[in-house]
Amino acid sequence: MKCICSLFLALLCAQAQALPELVIYTQNLEPYHYMEEGEPRGINYELVRQALEQEGVNYRVERVNWARAVKLVQDTPNTALLTLPRNIHRETQFKWVGPLLSSQPYFYRLKQNDEVQLSTLNDALSLRIAVVRNGEWHQRLLALGMNEGELLFPVTHISDTYNMLFLGRVELIPGSDITMPFMAREAGYGAELLTPALALPKRSIGNHLALNTHADAQLVQRLNQRIELLKAQGLLHKLKNQYQLD
Repeated sequence: MKCICSLFLALLCAQAQALPELVIYTQNLEPYHYMEEGEPRGINYELVRQALEQEGVNYRVERVNWARAVKLVQDTPNTALLTLPRNIHRETQFKWVGPLLSSQPYFYRLKQNDEVQLSTLNDALSLRIAVVRNGEWHQRLLALGMNEGELLFPVTHISDTYNMLFLGRVELIPGSDITMPFMAREAGYGAELLTPALALPKRSIGNHLALNTHADAQLVQRLNQRIELLKAQGLLHKLKNQYQLD
């Protein structure tokens, strides 16, 4: 038995040495993933961390503005984004590990701004909206015909969208029922000052770790299997409890 264990450990070490380091680019989107005192934290980060470590993958996490991060991962082998919603428009642009934790998306408005009343997504297209540059809603609103600098205002960080909303520069920002309270607090505002203006249609199959298309197919398969195993073992439920989401 001792010899078998030693052989297994040796194989894991050899596998780790054979795999190049994976650089994971991320942004602050608490509680999914965020940096705290220079260290990555969050529910989806923890799922990915454990999967990578159990598969013997060396990695490091860097916080980079989202537009640059997307471009880097599209162009650079051995890189990944944490996290990206997987949808039909991006399906062939990355290789995917997940799904990870996701939630219902909304457009949010200031609670005091009762003049903003939306029934459909089309109603929102006549209002000013701040989005993260090259994020999901930047791309979707461009596809719906909105123009940058007129009513659509792409910014660098998610917290910047909250600043624009509270400063009165826009009427709407995208968010989700899980992330909004955390991100409002990070930006220095109370979540109780915001209210959902419209539940947004889901066009993705959830948040994923998105890898460069040159990622090894067998590794991607193993990571997907590992993520599912970790979820089946109760890790996602444990992490949600840790962040008081259940």
